[in-house]
Amino acid sequence: MANQLLFQSVHENRIYSVNIHCGPDYPDNPPTIQFVSRVNIPCVDQQSGKALDLLDRADKGSQPDSHKLTTILSQARSFKEQYAAEQKKLAEMIPPKPVSPRQARKEQTIRFEQETSRKHPDTPSIFDRPRLSLSGKRKVPVLVNARGVPFLRIKKPQPRNLSGVIRSKLEKRWNRIVTRDRLHVELLFAKDEDSWDHLTRTSEKPTWSEEVKLCLDDVYEKIRETDRQNRELAENMWKVVLEERELAKQEDQQRQVEQSVLQDKST
Repeated sequence: MANQLLFQSVHENRIYSVNIHCGPDYPDNPPTIQFVSRVNIPCVDQQSGKALDLLDRADKGSQPDSHKLTTILSQARSFKEQYAAEQKKLAEMIPPKPVSPRQARKEQTIRFEQETSRKHPDTPSIFDRPRLSLSGKRKVPVLVNARGVPFLRIKKPQPRNLSGVIRSKLEKRWNRIVTRDRLHVELLFAKDEDSWDHLTRTSEKPTWSEEVKLCLDDVYEKIRETDRQNRELAENMWKVVLEERELAKQEDQQRQVEQSVLQDKST
């Protein structure tokens, strides 16, 4: 009785296998063992080991190879479309992930920023406060100092247009400070130029230093004027805060009186 066993292993670009053939006189005679190594590379003939360049044969006009190449491309396209359709169905079957509280707050903040990116034309001025009549409890604004730029915070999150105004003012002031520091350096070079003109007796009016000093004085004046306006703005805003506090205090006292009256009537 003859038996044949096959052991196969795939390694990199080759397939190794062992054929064990047991003859009719087994186990009196040992089996025949054959080691087989086959090439495992695409476009390579397993029997001859020769490379089959499908594109090259199709390019040379081989009709069978051209048809085979067309079939492969068509099958690949069909498989790709089928795979995409299956993935789409699987995605539709997956239930939507519930929105976490953190993500919900984030989306709400984004919507609020989009809604407040521009100031509404009917928005009243902050100095129209305090309002004498309100539908609910009065919220006292908070005076905030953003690196020298004052503003009243009514509630959070902060309107986007207000953030843009504050950012613009801070950038303008910082650019002036940078210009001031650069002019101080330029003044040193200007003094050297004046010294050289004096030595060579080529001095002219106005001197180099005078021109730089004029620019410095202009920058300093703009910085001082901006700081003065911010200080005046902060004082007016603080008055609004004090008035709001006073009205909030009076309204709290009024509510307490009304609650006491209601309790007396109920008893």
